[in-house]
Amino acid sequence: MKRVLVSMTYSFLWLISLLPLRLLYLFSDIIWIVMFLCPPLRYRRNVVRKNLRTSFPDKGVKELKRIERRFYRQFLDQIFEMFKSASMPGWWMRRHMRFEGTDILEKEFSQGRSIVMYLGHTGNWEWISSLPLNLDGNAVCCQVYHPLENAVTDSIMLKLRSRYGAESIAMKHVLRTLLGYRKAGKQFVVGMIADQVPLWWDIHYWTDFLNHNTPVLSGSEQIIRKMDLCACYGHISRPRRGHYVLKVVPMFSRAEGIEEFGITEKYFRLLEDNIRETPELWLWSHNRWKRTWEGYQKWLKTRLRSNKRDSEKE
Repeated sequence: MKRVLVSMTYSFLWLISLLPLRLLYLFSDIIWIVMFLCPPLRYRRNVVRKNLRTSFPDKGVKELKRIERRFYRQFLDQIFEMFKSASMPGWWMRRHMRFEGTDILEKEFSQGRSIVMYLGHTGNWEWISSLPLNLDGNAVCCQVYHPLENAVTDSIMLKLRSRYGAESIAMKHVLRTLLGYRKAGKQFVVGMIADQVPLWWDIHYWTDFLNHNTPVLSGSEQIIRKMDLCACYGHISRPRRGHYVLKVVPMFSRAEGIEEFGITEKYFRLLEDNIRETPELWLWSHNRWKRTWEGYQKWLKTRLRSNKRDSEKE
């Protein structure tokens, strides 16, 4: 049954993708105008407004509203761009998603090195899976993903992300899969979007990010250190509608000598600069700061009490 639903849904998506991109953008514009005229229809409006207000306390109401409107326009565009990628040929994708600095990746591959590319929910991150179209050689291009609860939607997203040769790795299998590539003698570049909110038990480090004391994921840094990988950042810009550029920014060739969480800290500084440059491209609807320092302290106390009760029972 799942296979039938995936096939039917993807076929419908593929038919939509045959429409010209300009026509898809027209649909995006119509929905955006409706949302503009009726703000309550905006997806997670309260979260977006709160995130913008607390991230940019120096900006006035007029400027924040401008960023909000632009964000929703980009958000809708990205949905229709995702639809379009179901049938978009490689040569067309290369025109719409460009990569600069791939020679940096090729140089590391030639020296037998593999790479972690830090990314953020900025621009059209789904199109970054077209990186294999822009590299020479046999290096594996892959991305880490968190499986979706809806199995049909998850299968469709995996099909879209694999269209141009990239492989998707479930978060819980990352280290094992990368070690498998190494054992097979394959170089790889793995994209890791590390700006999500971590679960309480995954919090090991806090940093100042967009004017917030922010808990961050540090699993990428742990993998970099354990496997002695290179680290770079994918800086995203959008020269014009429907066209994105990812610039490879070197971070560290080796983790040796770098203080603990230094790689994670560098990533968030680069990401923050990228967001401040074009704030409307970041995913403001994500409830990024729902876990606070006060909440974390409360969770720790609860956990300590629970552990104490368990030890007393033993």
